[in-house]
Amino acid sequence: MAITANVDLGNGVTASSCYLIVPTAYVKKMTDDSFKLIYDVEIYQNKSARDSEGRFNKKIVCREVDHHKITYDPTTSDNPFKLAYANLKSNGSLSSVADA
Repeated sequence: MAITANVDLGNGVTASSCYLIVPTAYVKKMTDDSFKLIYDVEIYQNKSARDSEGRFNKKIVCREVDHHKITYDPTTSDNPFKLAYANLKSNGSLSSVADA
């Protein structure tokens, strides 16, 4: 699963048609007995950059998109990755979001 989007990198700079994936998503019980869904996002210029052997050198960094911690309802039956992608699609730093 992946999405494509324009990513606002800040200072008026936008990376267009980027390829975004969620490689990790997990649920953690916090000390106050609440649950959080924590996920990371990898941003690449395009799918070819993601699939290349040197992909780790081709990641684009954007702090507003790279790492998230959101409230999680443990009674939900949705897959954590599905919830992570749904939340990512609503991120204010992304525009022109589409499934890849």
